[in-house]
Amino acid sequence: MNVAAFSSVSPVGFSKSDTHLLFGSGFAFPSKRLSISSKAFKSMAALTSAPAVGLVVPDVPLEKTEILRMESSKNNIELVLLTTPTTPTDRMKSIVSASEGFVYLVSSVGVTGTRIDVSARVQTLLQDIKQATSKPVAVGFGISKLEHVKQVAEWGADGVIVGSAMVKLLGEAKSLEEGLKELETFTKSLKAALI
Repeated sequence: MNVAAFSSVSPVGFSKSDTHLLFGSGFAFPSKRLSISSKAFKSMAALTSAPAVGLVVPDVPLEKTEILRMESSKNNIELVLLTTPTTPTDRMKSIVSASEGFVYLVSSVGVTGTRIDVSARVQTLLQDIKQATSKPVAVGFGISKLEHVKQVAEWGADGVIVGSAMVKLLGEAKSLEEGLKELETFTKSLKAALI
């Protein structure tokens, strides 16, 4: 299970001034089975001792979230669902309705990682999602620079999800201490762009 810190999610509401931990798993389903293992549930129960408020499992389709949602609920963890640029409108509305805490808008088609810029399509997607829900919307996939955060905030995003840029920053640091200090400076600058 991967761990990342995200600014903006709160168990009792959305607050741009807070930073909370959200846990993400790259894969919930083994490639040959469509079931969630008991190991995953044990890991979820362990999250209750961490300051986690949400869980993102990107490879679970909406139709397969019932058990995961029940287990999340038992552990007071919100199950955050993703919508993408290729998600049909009716399906997006179903995902938005079922997502807990906030909606995760994937900004681009493809894999995670840094991008040069954010597609202008994200502005339209944000408007469509905001018409379908009052839940906050966080944009992720390719968000790696202050300019990206400012842009999506201007378009109406309530939060951002940054992963690859943080991993890169930590990986290129000369020491863990230096990396953590750079990470703190970086995240504070991103957070300031949202407020």
